Amino acid sequence: MAVKRAPHRRAGGAARAGEERYRALVEHLPVGVYRTTPDGRFIEANPALARMLGVRSPSELLRYNVSDFYVTKHDRDEHLAKLATKPRYFTEFELRRAGGRKFWVRDYCQAVKGADGKVLFYDGILDDITKGKDSERKLNQALAGLRASNAKNESLSLTDHLTGLNNRRGFFTLGQQQMKIAKRLRKESFLVYIDVDGLKKVNDTLGHAAGDRLLQALAGMLRETLRESDVIARIGGDEFAVLAMRSQRGSEKGLLKRLGDRIRAYNNGRPKRLRWSASMGVVRHNPREVASLEECLDRADFLMYHQKRAKADGEA
Repeated sequence: MAVKRAPHRRAGGAARAGEERYRALVEHLPVGVYRTTPDGRFIEANPALARMLGVRSPSELLRYNVSDFYVTKHDRDEHLAKLATKPRYFTEFELRRAGGRKFWVRDYCQAVKGADGKVLFYDGILDDITKGKDSERKLNQALAGLRASNAKNESLSLTDHLTGLNNRRGFFTLGQQQMKIAKRLRKESFLVYIDVDGLKKVNDTLGHAAGDRLLQALAGMLRETLRESDVIARIGGDEFAVLAMRSQRGSEKGLLKRLGDRIRAYNNGRPKRLRWSASMGVVRHNPREVASLEECLDRADFLMYHQKRAKADGEA
C-alpha cells in the first residue's frame, strides 16, 4: 500500500514546491501583481504593488478598494467595459498613491470567469511608467516649442519688420497662391507697383526715423484702402506692391484714386519738407494669360518708372 501511495505524495510535494516557487517569484517581481474582486476589493497583492500604491505591506492593501487609487473614475469604468468583451486587455492611466502623489501605470489585466460565465476576479500586473510618461511629456513640450519657434521664424521670414506687411518673399509666396485661386475662379487680377518719391531726401535731411515713419504711414494707408484678402507687401526699401482680384471693371483705377486721396489728406497742412508723393504702375492679369507673377511685377515696375520720370521731367 505504501508503495502505491508514494507517487501521490511525490506529486503533491511537487505541486506544493511549484506553488512556493511561484509565490517566491511573485514576491520578488519588480512590478505590481494583484487579484481583485469585480467590486474592487483586493484579494492578493505583492510587495511591489504595495510600495507602488504607497502602503506598508500587501496585507494593508486588503483594507482598500481599487477605486481609492484611481485619479479618474472613468478610467476604471472604461477598463472594466473592455474586459467585459475581451478576456485580456491592457491600458495606461493615472493612479494616486495613498500619500496623494500621482503616477502613471500600464495595466495588463485579465478577467477570470466561472462556469456560469460571470467574472470571479481580475488578475493583473501593474507597471509604473511615470518616467516614460515624463519623458514623453517633455518631448511633446519640446516639439510644441519647436513648432511654435518654426512658425514664428516662418512668419518673420515672410514679414517686413518695419511695416508689418509681407516682405518680398511673402509677396511671392502668397501672390502665387492668389494667382492660382484667380485662375480657378476665372477672375482677373491687377498688380500695383508703388515707389515713394524722394525718400532718400527725407532720410538725408530729416533722418532715417522720419523716413521710417513715412513708410509706416504708407503701409497704414494700403491696409485701410485694400481688402484683407489682397496681398500687400513692402518689397524693397521704398517700394511696395499690391496684388488684388478685380471685383468689377475699373477696380484698379478706384484703388489708385483712393490711395492718392489718402496721401493728399496726409500731406494737407504739413510743412512742404514733410510732404511726399508716390509713383505707381499698374497692370491687369487675365487668368487665361501665362504671365508669371514676376513678369507682372516687372511690367508694373516699368510703368511706375515712367511715371516717376514724367514727374521729374515736369519739375525740371
